[in-house]
Amino acid sequence: MRVVVPPIFTAKADYRTIPEHRSFYGKYYDNRSYMTYRTYNPWPTMNSRFAPLILFSVIAVIYLLFPTRVYYWDGIVFAQAIEDASRLSPSLVHPNHLIYNFAGYLFYKLLRAIGADVRAITALQIVNSLLSALCSCVLFSILRTALRSFYVSMCLALFFAFSATWWKFSTDANAYIPSVLFLLISFYLVLPGKKPRPLLTALTFFISMAFHQLAVLAVPALALGVYLQDRKQKLNAVYFTVTAAVLIVAAYAGLFYLATGGFDLARLIRWTASYSPDADTQFRLWSNLQYSLRGHVRLFFGGRLNSLSGLMNPAIVVLLIGLVASIIFFIVGLLKNRVTKPQLQTPQKNVLVLSLVWTGSYVVFLYFWLPQNTFYRLFYLPALIIMLGFALSSVKHARPLAAFVVAAALANFLFLIYPFSHTEKYPPLAFALQMNHEWPAGTLIYYGVENADAGLIRYFNPGTRWQLLRSSTIESGAWLETTAIDQLRSTPEGARWLETHTRNERELTDSAYRIRFVQVLNADDADFLR
Repeated sequence: MRVVVPPIFTAKADYRTIPEHRSFYGKYYDNRSYMTYRTYNPWPTMNSRFAPLILFSVIAVIYLLFPTRVYYWDGIVFAQAIEDASRLSPSLVHPNHLIYNFAGYLFYKLLRAIGADVRAITALQIVNSLLSALCSCVLFSILRTALRSFYVSMCLALFFAFSATWWKFSTDANAYIPSVLFLLISFYLVLPGKKPRPLLTALTFFISMAFHQLAVLAVPALALGVYLQDRKQKLNAVYFTVTAAVLIVAAYAGLFYLATGGFDLARLIRWTASYSPDADTQFRLWSNLQYSLRGHVRLFFGGRLNSLSGLMNPAIVVLLIGLVASIIFFIVGLLKNRVTKPQLQTPQKNVLVLSLVWTGSYVVFLYFWLPQNTFYRLFYLPALIIMLGFALSSVKHARPLAAFVVAAALANFLFLIYPFSHTEKYPPLAFALQMNHEWPAGTLIYYGVENADAGLIRYFNPGTRWQLLRSSTIESGAWLETTAIDQLRSTPEGARWLETHTRNERELTDSAYRIRFVQVLNADDADFLR
């Protein structure tokens, strides 16, 4: 039976069916939780059209205004490789993130071509800030589709954007942000109600994994999503999986050949599965559990209360007052709230299942593999945000959510992001910049092994030359880096030689850092190195 809404106090009837009215006004009367629009929304089209653009603009501007100075070690390595490459070459290939350096190189050269006098690290930070803001827009679209609430979707998208670890890495140079972006696009494509596009989903997933291979753990959730979109077309999940596998294998094989000049299956497998030699992969049941729990807290909240030392100003005082006020508003709103029984429709239940599978795959893997690396958990942070949205469906009023998001954003900004945007809060960077005054162009520095501190100091002293300490003659006037000093001190002859042939010690030594350089006075009697 066709039911119409009769005209009431109007001169002209609006003879649309009830479902059509629901669609137009954004009302979902079959769900009594906060996910329903309880009031008439006069601008549903305007919200849908401009909200993502406004969201992107606000987040991108905030990210770009406060880039981190506490650089992620991989970012320095990427930036150095990009600047060392005279063109697109095999030197840019990395087995864990196949195309990141290529994309970074192109963006860096683009900025230089239009006259921007920036270094590669800055270019990578800019592109990550923009891509991260785009991630928030895609997540907002996913939340809007799943939760049916503009307000809650916007709050959770902002909570995602300004969560501690995501915010920090969004203003840094790393491969996680672009990889998660294409994971989000892939997840959007497999949402219930969307037209099944297994081949397009395979392509976007492949791009995600080409940026970082840890994206592979999202395969179960995406394959299940493709299947649930149309259960009659059971082969869709197979098409997706096979296509993605073919693209990935072909890319790895091709770039391996490009990087090595040959092809060996065993060597290809080792190259593909390689990881940092200093990674602690030992399994300890209790400590891994502690790392996992701590990692989930640090995903959302970070920083230290004493990090504002030396950075106080009137604007910071105002923000601190705002933080206290938002916490009070949240607590008061929470005390007045009450819990109801959530009512989810079948499509929403499917999204929840997909989010659980997405999260579960990573949680299990990261419990055994490097659980101390909180940044790996960025790959399933969007799934946690989606599940949080469904958990809030049992809350009658979601008004305190905005106060909570404001409080979390202010806390993360004040105690993490703002301090990290200052050079003096990262002693190794301040030390590296100080050495610019010590080392003239062409200064030769010997190091023992590759390490993050040496890479940072080398990058911010681009006029220096770095050489591995081998059985070659040491040049007079050169400098020795920490690992080279340690290598020489490991033998009695080397220790005695250091005492009599070096001077001008420069060091940064405390509980967190150990960086030391000494200058070679003369290189006589260094035959023991041979």
